[in-house]
Amino acid sequence: MRPRGHDVAVLFSRASREAYAALAAARGQTYAFTDAWGRPRTWLKGEYAYLAPAAASVLLARCNLKHDVVEEADLTDDRLGSHRALLVPSAAHLDDRTIERVERWLRGPERRLIVTGKTNLPPRLLGLTACGPLPVEGYTGWRWRPDSPFGGPTWEPLYVSGYAGHAAQRVAPAPGSRVLADLVELTGDLTSAATATAAPLGPAIVLTDRTAYVANQVLELVGGMLQAHLNVEAVRHWANPTHWGDTLLFFLRRLLLETGLEPLWRTRLRSFGAHDGVLSFRHDVHGMRDFTFLDYQVQNLIPASYDIEDPAFSTNISDAMAADWVARTSRHDFIEPALHNDSSIGDPPTAIHGRGLHEHVRNATKNLGFPVYTCGRHAGGHMHPETIDAMDYLYAHDERVLGTCTFCYYHMIEYGVRNPAVMVGGQIGGKPLTYVTDVRRTIATPGIWFPFHPVVTTDAEWRPLRGWDRTHEFDAAYELVETIFGGHSARVPGVDDHLENGVYSFQYHPELARDPSVNEGKGTLDYLRHAINLAERSNFWIATQRDLYQRMADYEALVFEVRDHGREVTVRNPTARRITAMVIEQRRPFGSVWEGTDELTHVVRGAFVTVPPLAPHAAVTLRFRAEGAEAPLVRQPSNKGLVVLDARHDHRGGETRLVVRVCRAQPLCVEGVDPEGVYRVRVDGEAPRLVAPRVTRTIQALLSKRAESDAVPGLRAQIPGTLRFLDLLIVGDEDRFVERTIRISRLVAAEVDQARAALRAAVPARTGRVT
Repeated sequence: MRPRGHDVAVLFSRASREAYAALAAARGQTYAFTDAWGRPRTWLKGEYAYLAPAAASVLLARCNLKHDVVEEADLTDDRLGSHRALLVPSAAHLDDRTIERVERWLRGPERRLIVTGKTNLPPRLLGLTACGPLPVEGYTGWRWRPDSPFGGPTWEPLYVSGYAGHAAQRVAPAPGSRVLADLVELTGDLTSAATATAAPLGPAIVLTDRTAYVANQVLELVGGMLQAHLNVEAVRHWANPTHWGDTLLFFLRRLLLETGLEPLWRTRLRSFGAHDGVLSFRHDVHGMRDFTFLDYQVQNLIPASYDIEDPAFSTNISDAMAADWVARTSRHDFIEPALHNDSSIGDPPTAIHGRGLHEHVRNATKNLGFPVYTCGRHAGGHMHPETIDAMDYLYAHDERVLGTCTFCYYHMIEYGVRNPAVMVGGQIGGKPLTYVTDVRRTIATPGIWFPFHPVVTTDAEWRPLRGWDRTHEFDAAYELVETIFGGHSARVPGVDDHLENGVYSFQYHPELARDPSVNEGKGTLDYLRHAINLAERSNFWIATQRDLYQRMADYEALVFEVRDHGREVTVRNPTARRITAMVIEQRRPFGSVWEGTDELTHVVRGAFVTVPPLAPHAAVTLRFRAEGAEAPLVRQPSNKGLVVLDARHDHRGGETRLVVRVCRAQPLCVEGVDPEGVYRVRVDGEAPRLVAPRVTRTIQALLSKRAESDAVPGLRAQIPGTLRFLDLLIVGDEDRFVERTIRISRLVAAEVDQARAALRAAVPARTGRVT
């Protein structure tokens, strides 16, 4: 938590956190236990945990809005002045000087303030005439007004947006303010929205031209359900159960846009390049040797993680089986061997509290013989908050581990409560629990499809963990895959209701790949293939757990500075590692983009520009110019077999240089070339070869009356149905990605005729007949 110069900030109020901790102690809303270090630890329960700032950060990251989480003490006038938007979630104890600073700051041009939940900011600042505490016993929800963006029969009549008993605010809007939704308290029969008793509590969402205020603690709900701090079983199935949390984030995203922050979306650093989302496979390996999934993924270059149990600890796999899986999953660098960490053995389960998780990972690393970078939980065993404490200890003692995959469904022991009436059956059953999640429709309890950092929140500290976590679905059939990828929040199709940038994690058990008991005798291989095909059709990046979490860490670490209304950006790498494959999305018009005297020439769909590799502690500045240029250009997006790391043209020397990561033989299309020219192409240290551009035309173009002379002149001019390009084949290693450097230069006019003659002579004579 520190200011780094981004346009958007989330305010963390330490005074509010300390006040909540004191109130929790006074009201008996704490839980004391001995942590993994052997020290006493006092966890804050319920709304006192102050998880709203972490949830606000997840919202902004999901929108690819680089931001800072800033402590109130660091929010000086100068630092505040650098921010265009300020989010203040659930902060009821701001210092008077902070309030004065925020009020002065908001008077500046293009400043926006978004506040949720408890607050002591003056009502006038938020478009209100009154704002005061409103105790509630039930859940709270939003009922959208008919004139709001989400009113009418297209949307659900109401949405749960605040946890049971979490205090709200009673507000009165000032004249001229817009009320988008009303607040209701939900009690009684919570089977569904139709059966619940909904009591009106006044306005819920109030907007002005500079502010947005939400009267309940929606971000405290989001932060709590992400890390199993809140039991949301009573309400998560009401509407859109697979992504009900994403629906709340979608509404909040729209509030950001409604307050005038749309320009922030015009120039963004993209976490997943030109992709629209992510599919990450994890396969939980139990006691069998069915390699059907693995063989298919290797053949088709599909990344996946295989979570392998440690036979020295778990009971579902033998030493020989584990050794076979490790050998098979270690041959290709796009397949990740990972640990299937146990959460069922012992009472309470050994590997989910204290030092058990760290010892489990450490021993598995030795027993399985590969470095563990990520884990995927076996079974639903979870202890709150002891499991987060165990994660804390793991990350503190094993810097290699990037994250786990934990927060989905739970056989929960919460705050040490054991209820003999709550148990599960089978081999992992027979243990009293606090509650068990309903997995009939989905195991993705939070309904938020994006990685996050769990937070340690005690009476002494508030600290996000270093490692990442996320939810997932398992053995999903066709319809469930389509529902999760679709992520639709409305009741009818055809409206803008999808939250961008989802990260969808699917777990398919390898033993079911050809099991005739599922999918009408066909097994689940077709489910997996359907997920792959739909992901590729949806422009998703398919990534291993390790690559996903490393990309998240790289993106989070980078500093992104936007100047001159988006025409100049600087990307800084403050880490000690090299960071590659980052992309800037530029929705402002531009003709070319430059780093110094080099033009950057990987521009996808006219908007996505690849950032050159960033060495440790290095920075790069890109300048977007209105004027175009004439030089080779790569419009082809990075794909599963070839990733463009750097593409640039030296206009003084006339050379184009491309750096790519490639596995196997992959085609590369280089446009912006003269169809009458010849180009010298050299890959790494290989001998250069001469390449003449290809010109292809679709049947529609051949039959069209429109002439090519009608097109805008220039080598980069795009003619519908016609493509002029260098057709290159870049060869990598069969099993692993390697970096290749391609240098392209155009022959001078005096060399072209002879070169073309040599190329024609090298073409074999046609001897067959095409009918």
